Amino acid sequence: MPLISMRPMLKQARAGRYGIAAFNMIDYNSARAIVEGAAELEAPIIVQASVKTVKHWGYKPVASWVRLLAESVDVPVGLHLDHCTDLEVIKRCIDAGWTSVMFDGSALPFADNLAKSLQVYALTEQAGIGLEAEMGAIGGVEDDKIVKEGMAALANYDECVAFCKELPHLAVFAPAIGTAHGFYKGEPKIAYDLLESVAKKTGMPIALHGGTGLSQEQFDRCIAGGCAKVNISTMHKHCFIEGFISVQRENPKQSEPLPFIAHQYEAMKRDVKDMVRAFGSAGKATHAHAAAE
Repeated sequence: MPLISMRPMLKQARAGRYGIAAFNMIDYNSARAIVEGAAELEAPIIVQASVKTVKHWGYKPVASWVRLLAESVDVPVGLHLDHCTDLEVIKRCIDAGWTSVMFDGSALPFADNLAKSLQVYALTEQAGIGLEAEMGAIGGVEDDKIVKEGMAALANYDECVAFCKELPHLAVFAPAIGTAHGFYKGEPKIAYDLLESVAKKTGMPIALHGGTGLSQEQFDRCIAGGCAKVNISTMHKHCFIEGFISVQRENPKQSEPLPFIAHQYEAMKRDVKDMVRAFGSAGKATHAHAAAE
């Protein structure tokens, strides 16, 4: 299938009360594991790329990898730019074929975040692709953005409502609800009431950032509360590294690169399939495809 926008996918997921996994790719092998893992379970999927990843490999190579992978399977695949504050990077991704982007103005005062988000919103509406925007401060480390534990802050309900009113066709909205990027050091304190009230009032599909390490019960409650996009990055990176070095650990004399790459692929694909099942999107490819038509 051709790459599609995540907006109709997520709208359908919100209505169907399941979550679509959004994995941060690292390279071609990682992107292949994400797309093919989802395809094996007939699930819609979102392949995300951080700004750092895009700049490392290049705009056109990343877009072409994911486009070719999407065309080789019969499940909906979206290509998304994760956490970006640079309008020039966003423009270049749009030109290269991304089907959605995220403008992260969460570090800005409300008025500045809204103003810059509206600039990006105009670009994405013109291009016919989806936009994700964020309110509040989600803790942890994501790309080069570091929000220390004491600086994390829940989104303000009234500001969330006012923000979404100005951007009525957001593909997905990401209010800070107490989750964090990276591995959790303790039990995350998720503001379920805030999540549910924002989702109900705005009608928006909600993005759950900081999915690595949450329990099945927490995933279930967040998805039931309105989360339609669930981000997984840290665990995927862990599988990427561990899947490679475990071959060396088990067979120190192995000198052929392909067994390392194959083992890494299988480790990442298992993780993708575990998360797809956890979010309830297995078997939903036809459901999401119908919504995109």
